[in-house]
Amino acid sequence: MKKTTKGILAALIANIIFGFSFIFSKQALNFAEPLIILTVRFFVSFVSLNVFMLFSKQKIALRGKPKTRLIVMAIAQPFLYFIFELYGLSMVSSALSGVIIALVPVVVTIFSGVFLKEKPTKLQLLFTIIALIAVSVISIISNDGTKNYALGVVLLALAVICAAIFNISSRAISNVYTPFERTYIMFLMAFFGFLITSFYKYKSGLFSAVFEAACEPQFLIAILYLSVLSSVLAFLLYNYSTTTVSAIQSASFSNIIPVVTVLAGVLLLKEHFSIVEYLLCAIVVLSVWGVNFFVKKY
Repeated sequence: MKKTTKGILAALIANIIFGFSFIFSKQALNFAEPLIILTVRFFVSFVSLNVFMLFSKQKIALRGKPKTRLIVMAIAQPFLYFIFELYGLSMVSSALSGVIIALVPVVVTIFSGVFLKEKPTKLQLLFTIIALIAVSVISIISNDGTKNYALGVVLLALAVICAAIFNISSRAISNVYTPFERTYIMFLMAFFGFLITSFYKYKSGLFSAVFEAACEPQFLIAILYLSVLSSVLAFLLYNYSTTTVSAIQSASFSNIIPVVTVLAGVLLLKEHFSIVEYLLCAIVVLSVWGVNFFVKKY
């Protein structure tokens, strides 16, 4: 199997895992506040990654390598991204938030041309715009009626920029750092970032809040999925994909996330789904295929 094919499959699997994470996030939210969930999630992720390193041949070799882009990437994703997304979603309707988050591949396409000189073909750009429209319509159809606040829009826009910075940075340093090294530093920054933030907000109440949530089996199941699958495995796969294919191609698969989320809602939560929404999902999948099929050779 060609490396580019492996990279495409890695990006696809990673975003399918991300898509199912919303169900487990909802489950975890029944027992703890978002910041508590993020702290526990990335604590477990960081521990899991260290355990994996002990029993594998993976190593961290940072000496003599440029670190600025690595640090920027690790701060942008997942720490700042989740902070901005977390509070942005609380101030913006599902319709508008879906439209804003769907801008990630568009912003990555722009950044890719500017910083990586990986300019999209006309057909890639066309399919990216089609996917944006389809995801936006899906979001509008599923609108929850929440009132929109300007601050929420700004925070979600910052989340989009963080996601784009992560994509571009991961691609830019892929010839210097392995996917494991990039993922390890990301989780190191996320663990300490969320831990410090939680201590600042909850102070001595942090441990009791974590203990209370951890006593619930459903919370533990959700955390295991979010930590091991949706963090460790998914980000390792995604960082691998940015090593083998362009940032434009990797980012295009983020449009799969809302498709997986709504289909998971239908299959697992028995939520209603119209023929129009099925059609829109098919258009999204076709658009992602188009972005990856009509590839310009760099």
